[in-house]
Amino acid sequence: MSADGTAATKLARLRLQAVVTVWMVTGLVASGMAWTLGLQTSWWQRVLLGLPLLALVVLDCRDADLVVEARIALTRGLATLGWLQIPLAVAGGSWLAGLSSPVYTRVALAAVIGLVGALFHYAPSAPAPAGGAR
Repeated sequence: MSADGTAATKLARLRLQAVVTVWMVTGLVASGMAWTLGLQTSWWQRVLLGLPLLALVVLDCRDADLVVEARIALTRGLATLGWLQIPLAVAGGSWLAGLSSPVYTRVALAAVIGLVGALFHYAPSAPAPAGGAR
């Protein structure tokens, strides 16, 4: 196999990984929003919700222009969410697994996440010098 073939294979793998990752994270974040809102569904309805994402991955891999543009826009939207996409994705995984909680638990969890996020945002990001503060 030539160097060009190896590079093309690696590039194709990276593209597939990016496509699948963006669509999966988008689905998890959307499910996290459903969990946050306290929506309830049965297991088969949650499975059916995954089918459109699978179709979008297939269409994206086949370079459907509209789907590729949607993925690019979703990538920007996920980047705008920043760190918030992580707890939303975790909540989405919980929702897809059928775990639900009362509204006060969701509100308390959102408050804790907001406080931790604020702590990281406003805390100094540079470590202290090796010899301590001078």
